[in-house]
Amino acid sequence: MKNFKLKFATIAIILALFSSCLVDDDVTDFGAGTRIIEFPLSTVDGTFDIGMDEFEFQASARLVGGNGSPAPSDIVVTYEVDQSKTTAIEGTNFTILNNGTFTLLAGDTDVIFPILIIPSSLDPELSVPLTIALKLTSATANFPVGVSTKESTSTVVINLKPLCPITDDLSGTHTYTQTSMQYGDGTGNGTGTGIAGTISGSVTWTEAEPGKYSLDDASFGLFEAIYDDDPAVGPDGAFLTWVCREFLFSGSDQYSDTFTYNIISVTGPVMVFTWRNTWGDGGTVTLTREGGVDWPDIFQTN
Repeated sequence: MKNFKLKFATIAIILALFSSCLVDDDVTDFGAGTRIIEFPLSTVDGTFDIGMDEFEFQASARLVGGNGSPAPSDIVVTYEVDQSKTTAIEGTNFTILNNGTFTLLAGDTDVIFPILIIPSSLDPELSVPLTIALKLTSATANFPVGVSTKESTSTVVINLKPLCPITDDLSGTHTYTQTSMQYGDGTGNGTGTGIAGTISGSVTWTEAEPGKYSLDDASFGLFEAIYDDDPAVGPDGAFLTWVCREFLFSGSDQYSDTFTYNIISVTGPVMVFTWRNTWGDGGTVTLTREGGVDWPDIFQTN
């Protein structure tokens, strides 16, 4: 798989070198010029225990430009709720703190600031999570600084995902079959070339902490069967966190790719889900819980 991926990486490098020769008048170079405050991610998941009365979610922002040097003085940043992308209700589901301001301190390039979440007001069984969208509006300091005007870095959408009370331990050695497999194209999409047949085996989930499980193969046999490669686990591990009706992935595989899992159906001890990683590999897995024990009621769909 490593050689397979390197071929695509080489092509990507060539294209990047070519594109660097082109001039885009819409792009501003902040390398050594005016510095800006931006959000590092356009979307983040806010997870918390549904039983908590209040929870301070820590949003993050950063200073870019100036060749990466830290802020020479404090920067006071203001932001507002972008109502067009917010489905949660301010004052009911969340509260903006400090009048919508935070300060990036002199000597720093990163800052975190709190948003107050009210978990008791949220329904953990919502099929689509409520959202809070924050938009940067201004930055003030004694040196030239501004806020990003790019859609992808000026606004962050926080998906509110309450954790249900953990009443089951999902660890164990579960058996699987996998079909509808595809090679990735290196950009997060499948190549369109389907992989015929079915693979089967077992995967072990080990509880790392309540509701969070390490996997011994995040690809459920695909890396070994298709690429003759090691199981999909990075040096720091691959993990699933149980968030009510879904699993959130953390960690990576040995190529620093991350994974997304989408549960399709659950009947008794049998769970069917699709997965894809950021390289674009993917498939459909039918997972049977160890011992034929039913998955928790909250997963059951049929």
